[in-house]
Amino acid sequence: MARVLALLGLVGLGGCGNPCQNVCGPMADYARECGLTVTAGDIKQCKDANMGEITDEQASVCQEFSDPAKLREWWTCDDVAENMTGAQ
Repeated sequence: MARVLALLGLVGLGGCGNPCQNVCGPMADYARECGLTVTAGDIKQCKDANMGEITDEQASVCQEFSDPAKLREWWTCDDVAENMTGAQ
């Protein structure tokens, strides 16, 4: 979760919510493809962490990362493990 929050903090994640919350679904799918177990609680924690007002710049970055291909381009399975499930 730390990198997700740091990424969103530095630059400003389908479903209801702001664009940063919408990245949580594709990130969970990617995590599962990496062989990780992602719970509903993990997704809720991701969405809760990205709740609230965001800037236009943050929205733009999050919209880009809602594309599964972009997630795979920028993040490894280790990154997703650390961010989606809190694994170290």
